[in-house]
Amino acid sequence: MNFPNKKGSIINGFSINIQLFADPDKTEKATPRKRQKAREEGQVPISREFTSGLSFLAISFVFLLLGKGLLSSILNGTHEVFEIGERDLGAFEDFWIYLSQSFRDTFIYMSFIIFGAALFALIVGLIQTRFLFTLKPLKLDLSRLNPITGLKRMFSLRSLFELAKAIFKLVIVGVVGYSVVRGRFNDVLLTVNSNLIDGTLILWDVFSELIIKCAIALLVISVADYYYSRYEYEKNIMMTKHEVKEEFKEIEGNPEVKRRQRQIMMQYAMHRMMQEVPKASVVITNPTHFACALRYDPERDFAPILVAKGVDRVAQRIIEVAREYEIPIVRNPKLAREIYYSTELGEPIPERLYKAVAEVLAYVYSLRETRERL
Repeated sequence: MNFPNKKGSIINGFSINIQLFADPDKTEKATPRKRQKAREEGQVPISREFTSGLSFLAISFVFLLLGKGLLSSILNGTHEVFEIGERDLGAFEDFWIYLSQSFRDTFIYMSFIIFGAALFALIVGLIQTRFLFTLKPLKLDLSRLNPITGLKRMFSLRSLFELAKAIFKLVIVGVVGYSVVRGRFNDVLLTVNSNLIDGTLILWDVFSELIIKCAIALLVISVADYYYSRYEYEKNIMMTKHEVKEEFKEIEGNPEVKRRQRQIMMQYAMHRMMQEVPKASVVITNPTHFACALRYDPERDFAPILVAKGVDRVAQRIIEVAREYEIPIVRNPKLAREIYYSTELGEPIPERLYKAVAEVLAYVYSLRETRERL
């Protein structure tokens, strides 16, 4: 298995700093941002055992498909080599020419097998990492050259775990191999009285059964290792509550700063709203808890527009500004509440309030005309 360290470096299948047991303070699951940062650093859950197990199984099937052809090419090439006479070799270089020609088919078969195994291993690795391409794990890390760190790593619990896993794999392969050879032992004895080709085919059948069963056994181990590697990766990237809190502050911003920003925005909005009060035609009040300032200009407004509203202290401030600029103030508790809850700033009043507001405006205009006559 590969366990990337905090810098994303992977060394000999295990990392430098990761311990077998997770930090007890890390009780929170990794956040999406933490996972993304870990991925950018090259930290991804990947199991070499899973890659090698699938690759070995794939190679085994390729051997089953191409094995007899490969075996036949080896036998034919060997036969051709032994038939080379002295008269065919003018110089030592000629021997290599005959050798390459005799085993040409063998080289082709081996090339297919090697290239297919490498390609399959690459695809499996890319699927595990979700096609991650990064050079950060290759950066020079001087801590790798520290002999003390190397000794700690050599005798760490992780090294013991890897050693135990290797021994377990060896035992499993040994048991599977022994069972296959024991079951086919009589077939192997037949090769003593068989010719070269027949004996080779018998051994090939035994070898094919051996590698297939070993590949299946290793695949089972590799699947378990794959899920364990993902489990341990999740443990290693877990976060403390403090880290989660700090990350939330980075993403959402410091709560105190955001609260201050909201206060400034509210103050700015309040200032702008108070600037609109002198333009109002009337202020309708509760009389103290609610205040709504309406503007109505017949030439540009098809209905009265709400330019300011507020409750309690804000309402008192609207009333003060209205008195300062001699804006008519009308007490109508029910209408004030209706306007406050049904209308947003800068919007016209609802149609159902036209009549009530029209009566208020008519009253205001009549007072204004009376005042002008006096």
